[in-house]
Order: sequence, then C-alpha cells, then structure tokens
Amino acid sequence: MGRANRGYMEIIYSILESSKQGALKTHIMFRCNLNSRQLQLYVQFLVDKGLLVRERVPPSPKVEYRTSERGRKYMQAYETLVGLVGNGRPERIQVRT
Repeated sequence: MGRANRGYMEIIYSILESSKQGALKTHIMFRCNLNSRQLQLYVQFLVDKGLLVRERVPPSPKVEYRTSERGRKYMQAYETLVGLVGNGRPERIQVRT
C-alpha cells in the first residue's frame, strides 16, 4: 500500500531533521524526496522564519543549511503533537468521517 501525501508540517520536520548536523541543498533534496522547486520554496521559508541557518563552509564556496535552535524547538513541538494524536508515527494519522 502506498504512502499518503505528506503535509507541509511533516515536510518541514523532515528538512529540519536532515539539516541538524548541516547539509547541502542536494542532500536535503534527496533525503526528503523533494524536487528542486519545492526545496527552494521550503528552504527560503525556513530561513526567513529563523528555523534554518545558511552557512558558508570555508574554503569551499558551498553553502550548508543547519537547523537553528528555533528549528529544534519546532521539531520538539512536532514530535509532541504526533505523539499525542498519531501514536508516534506521522503516517498513521487518519481522520475518520
């Protein structure tokens, strides 16, 4: 059985989790299964909101993204929420009508 579509909160959590130790955009893109357009939109949003920090890694011209302290707080809040309603597994959250 296929996996349901992810919500934006789960995608944000996935990006922040992938960036905890610092990561290049391409690494985040593959780990989170996003295309380059999606990644650009999410990364810019997270940087603007202070959840992700952009860092240049000298002497290389490459830029890494690292989860900020505020991003770690988001992750803790998300984990708490999923634990309350989803039995610890985001893909198990279902709404019955």
